[in-house]
Formats: sequence, C-alpha cells, structure tokens
Amino acid sequence: MNPTLGAERRTTTNPLTQLAEHGQSVWLDYIRRNLITSGELARMVEQDDVRGVTSNPTIFEKAIAGGTDYDQALRDLLGRNRHAEPNELYEALAIEDIRNATERLKPVFDRTGGDDGYVSMEVSPLLADDTDKTIVEARRLWEAVNRPNLMIKVPATPEGIPAIELLISEGINVNVTLMFSLSHYESVVHAYLRGLERCADPSSVASVASFFVSRVDTAVDRELERLGVPEALALRGKIAVANSKRVYARFEEIFEGAEFAKYRRRGARAQRVLWASTGTKNPAYSDVLYVEELIGPHTVNTMPPATLNAFRDHGVVRDRLTEGREQDAQHLQQLAEIGVDLDVITAELQEQGVQSFADSFTNLMAALAEKRTALLSEQVAHQELRLGTHEATVRARLDEWGETHVCRRFWEKDPSLWSSDPVPELADRMGWLDLHETMHEQLDDLAELTAGIQSERFRTVVLLGMGGSSLAPEVFGQVFGKSGGFPDLIVLDSTHPAAVRAVEQRFDPTRTLFVVSSKSGTTVETLSFFYTFWDRVAATTRRPGRHFLAITDPGTPLQDLAEERGFRGVVAAPPTVGGRYSALSVFGLVPAALVGVDVHRLLDRAWTMAEASSFCVSERSNPSLELGATLGELARTGIDKVTFITSASLAPFPAWIEQLVAESTGKDGKGIVPVAGETLRLPAFYGKDRLFVFLVLRAEDSPALQARADALEAAGHPVVYIRLAEKADLGQEMFRWEMAVAAASSVLGVHPFNQPDVQVAKELARQAMASGAGSAEQDGATVSIEDRDAVAAGIADWARAQPGDYVAVQAYLAPSPETNRALERVNALLQNRLGIAVTVGYGPRFLHSTGQLHKGGPNSGLFLQLVDEPRVDVTVPETDYSFGTLLRAQALGDYNALAQRKRRILRVNLGSNVAQGLADLEAALS
Repeated sequence: MNPTLGAERRTTTNPLTQLAEHGQSVWLDYIRRNLITSGELARMVEQDDVRGVTSNPTIFEKAIAGGTDYDQALRDLLGRNRHAEPNELYEALAIEDIRNATERLKPVFDRTGGDDGYVSMEVSPLLADDTDKTIVEARRLWEAVNRPNLMIKVPATPEGIPAIELLISEGINVNVTLMFSLSHYESVVHAYLRGLERCADPSSVASVASFFVSRVDTAVDRELERLGVPEALALRGKIAVANSKRVYARFEEIFEGAEFAKYRRRGARAQRVLWASTGTKNPAYSDVLYVEELIGPHTVNTMPPATLNAFRDHGVVRDRLTEGREQDAQHLQQLAEIGVDLDVITAELQEQGVQSFADSFTNLMAALAEKRTALLSEQVAHQELRLGTHEATVRARLDEWGETHVCRRFWEKDPSLWSSDPVPELADRMGWLDLHETMHEQLDDLAELTAGIQSERFRTVVLLGMGGSSLAPEVFGQVFGKSGGFPDLIVLDSTHPAAVRAVEQRFDPTRTLFVVSSKSGTTVETLSFFYTFWDRVAATTRRPGRHFLAITDPGTPLQDLAEERGFRGVVAAPPTVGGRYSALSVFGLVPAALVGVDVHRLLDRAWTMAEASSFCVSERSNPSLELGATLGELARTGIDKVTFITSASLAPFPAWIEQLVAESTGKDGKGIVPVAGETLRLPAFYGKDRLFVFLVLRAEDSPALQARADALEAAGHPVVYIRLAEKADLGQEMFRWEMAVAAASSVLGVHPFNQPDVQVAKELARQAMASGAGSAEQDGATVSIEDRDAVAAGIADWARAQPGDYVAVQAYLAPSPETNRALERVNALLQNRLGIAVTVGYGPRFLHSTGQLHKGGPNSGLFLQLVDEPRVDVTVPETDYSFGTLLRAQALGDYNALAQRKRRILRVNLGSNVAQGLADLEAALS
C-alpha cells in the first residue's frame, strides 16, 4: 500500500463485499490451476464476493514455467502423446482450468440470473488481425468448453469488431478487450447492439466491454513529463480516470435511454463496462486509485491479486463515476490545448496491447516447449534441500504455515505474520512482492532513457549510492559484464578519500553519467559524492545537470535538488519497497539497463519465481517458503551461519544476499549470519552452526562442486543446492531470497523491514563529526599496528571464542585488488587460528548491510575494525568537512555503537602504508 495515504488496516468490514451494494461486481484478473484446486477461488468467492475470473496468458506462462501446478497433467498428456505440440498442450490445460473455474462460479451465475459468474478465455492473440479466423476459433473454444458461464475474449481491433457482432448474434458470450478510447467503445457497443438485433434470443447472451485504465495514465504522463511545463505536469494521473468516466457517461446514454429500450423488451442485458488494467503502475499514486475512482452501477472491476488485496485492506467505497464530470471534461480539454493528442495515444496503446498479448502467447508456447522437454527428461529441480535430521522440523513448520494460510497472508501483505501489534514498516514495505509486474510497465520508459544516454555516447556510468542503492547494480555489473556499445559501470560506495580519488582518475567528466541513488534522498555518503562530482563536472561544461540522473522516492530532498540543478531526469522509486528489497525496482534495474543488462529477462525470471511462490501454491510446494522455513528453523537451533559457495560467474551474488539476510534478521538479539567469500575447508573443520548454500550456474556445475556438497552433507551439515539455468536467473533468485528471508524473520519473531541499529550508528557518527573527531590515533580507542604486543594481546583475547561465535573484519580502507587479496589472507588466518566463521566487509558500506546484525543481532561477534591514515584527503565541496573526516567519524560511530552493546572489538590503525600494515597484521595473526 502507499504509506502516504495514512490508511489503517481494516479487520472487520471488507470493502470488496461493499462494492456490490453500489452496483459493481468484483472479478479477479488471474487464473491458474492451484487457484482452483487449493480452494482459494472458492474462498475469494465466499469472503470477497469475487463474481468472475478473467484469464491472463502471462500468469499462465509463469505458472507453467515456475511452478508444479501443471506437471502431472502435462505428464499425463505426454504419456498419451509424447509428440504433442505446445499449442495442443496449452489448449488441453486451459480448457480444463476454464471448465473447473466455471464450475466453481456456476452458483454465482445462477444466483445472479446470469449477470455474473463468468470465466473468460481468450482467442489466440495471434489472430487479432484476422476476422474469419477469430470467429472460427471463438466458436471452437465455445463448443470445447461447453459452459453457459464462459466468455470468449475478443480484442476491439478493427478486425475484431465484425467478429464480436457475429458471435453475439450466435448467442456466444463475449468479453471485448483492449479498449482505450471513446471511439473504441463506440465501435464495440454498436457491434453488440447489431449482434443483439440479429440474435434469436438476446436474453441468452451476455457481454462486457473491457476498458483499460492505468496504461492510459502511463502513456499520457510520459508525454506530459516531456513537455515539462506546469500546466502539463498538473494533469499527471488525471487523464485515465477522466477518459474512463467519459466512456461510462456514454454507457448511461445508450443503455439507460431509448436506444436500448427495444432490446431490453426482448430480454437483452446491458453490456456492462468492465474496468481492466486497474493495478496502479506509478508509485506516486494510490495503489487503489483505479478502483476507488471508478465505482458505480452496472460496472465490473477485474483486479489483479495485488490490487484486490490492497482494496480489501484500505479501500474506500463510494459512488464516484458520476462525480466531477465538468472537471474531467476540463482536464481532457486542457490536455488537447497543450498539444497532447489522446486519440493518437490510445490508438498506439491498442496496437501495443495486441502485440503484448501476442508476445505473451508466444512466450507461453516457449515455456510449454521447455517444460515438455524438462518433463520428458525429468531434469533435477532447481532447489535441493538436503537437511538430514532437520528435515522433519522444517516440514513441520511448513505444515503449520499451511494450517495458518501463511502463503496467502504473505501476498495479502498481512503484518500479523510478524507482529500482533501495529508496527510501522510492515505492511507498507511489501511492495517488492509485485515488482515483477509493476516494473514491466516501466520498461518502455527505461528503454527510452537508455537509448537517449547511448545516443550521447557516454563512456562511463558512475553510480553514487550506498547499501541497497549500490549492491544490486554492482552485482549486475559484475555478473553480466560489459555489453558491446554500452558504457562501463563504476559503483562508488566508499567514503575513503583514496576510493574517491581512484574513481576520479577513471573517468572523463565530459563523457560520464552520474546516477545519484538514494531512497531517502538524504544519505550523507551519496550527497557527499554528488557535491564532489558536480564540482568536477561543472568545471568542464555549462550544463552539468545533463550528466546527472537521480533515483529516489517521490518528494525527497534529492528530487528537489535534482530539479533545482537541472538533472536530466528523476526516476521515481516505489515508496513501499525498502532499500535491501529494491534490487528489482528502479534502484537495481535502471543502472543495469544503462550498461546493457537485459532487464526484461531479469523481471521475467523473477515473475516465474513469484508464480512458483504464489498465494494459491501450497506451503510445502512453495520454493521460497521452503527456503525460508529452512533458514528460520535451523537458526532457531543454532545453525545460524549461512555459508555461500558459488560457481565462478555467480561469485559476486552473495554480497547482495548478505545485506538482505543480515539487515532483515539481525535485531532483538537474534539473527542469521551470512558468510560470503570464506575459504572452503574440509567438512570436519566446521562446527555445528553451519548451513551451506551452493549457488551454481548450470553450465558451470561440476562433479567437484557436487562432491563438496555431498561431503558436507555426509558429515552432517545441512546443504541447499540451487542451480541457475542462466545468469538472468538472478532475478528469480532475488525474489526467492527476499520472500525466504522475510519468512525466516517470521520464524525468528523479528521485524524484517526495519533497521533500528543502523540509525544508532549514524547518530553516533554525526556526533563524532560535530565534535571534530581527530585522527584514528587520537580517538583513544585504537591500537597501532606498530604496537605489536598490543595487537597480539588483543588477538590472544579472542582465543576464548566459543563455538557459534564469528569474526567480522570491518575494513575502513580503500577497496583495491591488492587490499582484497590481503583481506582474504587475513580471513584465512583468522579461520585457522579460531576455527569459527569469518566475514569481511568494507566500511562504510557494511554499515548499511551487516552493520545492523553486528549491533542488533546475537552477541556472538568478534569485531576487528581496521582503519588507516589516508595520505591525501579530499574536501567535500559545498560542505565544511572532508571525506577523511567523514570516514573517521563513521568508523568511530560504529565502534561506539558496538561498545555500547558490549561487543568484543579490537580496533587497529594500519597507518598510512596500508599494504605494509596488512602484512604486519598477517604476521601477528600467524
């Protein structure tokens, strides 16, 4: 839900059931087998007064590719005909689904006298430009399903109009789709009336006119933002509703007037307007905008599950369709006056809609072909859980979740999964569940943005961000590498002066785009980077703003700054998605697209996993909840060190999972410790606190990796083995781990979406800045690497480490390949000496990830904080501090926060020669 609305969760009255009192029927824009077999559809009919279902080939494709709903049915079909083509398989599956759904809705059909209770099935979208073939296909499907409450979906294209008329005349129910304009509606309604004129029994036929809503705002807003003038911007978010209300006014004129009277006398029904595409695409708008504004008699609203859940939660029911018609007309007139032609836009939307449906159908056929191959060869599942003696505990948790409907409640964004009391940042931080769909709507804008930047021949994209704003882009850049013709990606998330200077030396200011990325728009590190590079670019060009792009939540100080300084654009992020859950939002996808990553494929793979984990999938069959139950239940028994082992291409990925796990679970004295980059040892080396997770690209899977997993399992360690078919499966894994970690947090009894101890460290750092903290040598908390006895004594104290402890090396140093290698050696030496898990993180970036676990999680950490004395400092323009001052304050604030919580910490100053300091540290550890 949009937190700016201030709506509270409702627990007694269901707004969905109130819509019928206002003459509006709720239909569900979603169908798949598990929806029916799990009883979810029956529950929604009973509890939410859902009165119809519209099918969606995209959902069907994702359910087949990512889930197991259809596997047995496909096995049976292939058993009868091993060579069945994908279209034959689809039709057999779809017809069975449609028949089952019509049976579930038949009581609604009977109770409403045939007004509701319909299930829609589309004619192949590949036939949208062929009238005769559309008619033949519609007749065939009507006869094959053979149910009175079936509706055949036909697009309102010029070729579809005569098909609609003929089908109505033959008594075939029709759901007319892809209408975007008044002219589209006029063509459809008159085709319906002509069909009734020719129909022997008009009382036996029903039809709805599906008018698409939100896509109109998406397209019109894009034009308004291009114009950029105040009178254009003032119309954003208003045209889709005004356009829809204009159509409803025409509906009233026709069906409540003399024009329809003669048909009514013959028993004909009005062709109700069905509001389609009612999920909100723009994060700045209410997530129930296109439901609340379009409530009125003789209408249907077909809602995707996310919108239906949101409206149940905080929707307000009131007749609004007939309100404000003069203002709506004024908005449409103003749109025309500023030069935006709505007719042109809606014509293009219809063409795009036809193509989109055709693409979805083509993808569906491809998914069926792939699934057919997999079932014929019975390939190994993507995720293997080898849990040994812990299997029963995990399965018991999944059974308990099944009894309490956890999967459904997850998708309803029910905060009681984590807390029985109202808590900020629970229900209003779960927008990540729907990103795979909502971000698809922004891909055209993203492609346009990318093309514009390519046309200006930028050679480098420098991302300025921290934590959730920087980790996903860095992983995408490292895993996918540079694509031909696209700029290089540099991610800056270190405030060390040497790191800032290193970035400066790698780019040409005149050929570089800076992406300033901050959810809050107030992140001190990000703004410091901005001021620095704005200063550098402004010295070389009269239009420095063209070199800057902002990504931030709507209405933040960063947005104001970007507008004041003439940035080339501001990309709005969804307010309902927290930083560490934002990889598949604009924070991750915009930088990825700018350097040539196929973000469409990434979202597709995420969507597949989302459908595999959907609200109507049983908890035991849900791969995300299976992983979440494993993480949570094992952590409860002390197996809280999740150790990642990857194939070569995926080596960067655990850095992203690390933040997700640590910052979500590490609070209230509880938490799961992610261990990435540790040297792999023989199984006997490890204690009983380890869960090993293998992340393996299928092409890089090997007997050696599998042998390591087998050996760990044989030694009694639980193992999760996940195979990715391709690099784009990162999207799939990001969704899997997001849902799994949120579910594990429920097991542990912690709030997964806040980070209270991160703020504490920030405040202590601010205090250190205000007090003018001096050098690391002067702060009184530091041991010099030159004092070898003190260093040795500090490390010797750690010999009392207990089983279940871990070491966190906090390196407030400039990242470099040489330093990376030295820290790897330090990691290995600490493992050898202490025999416990070791993690390594650069400061200040880890403050926004594992820092929450360090301070809020269990007191099982041993902290080695490494600082240095930068040889050259860098002043931050437009401020009264330098990067050296900021870094020292952050390190000291972190130290003080750890000390306040009685953590065991050793702080070592490596001096100005970091390489030598690290070598001396290695000697001390040896």
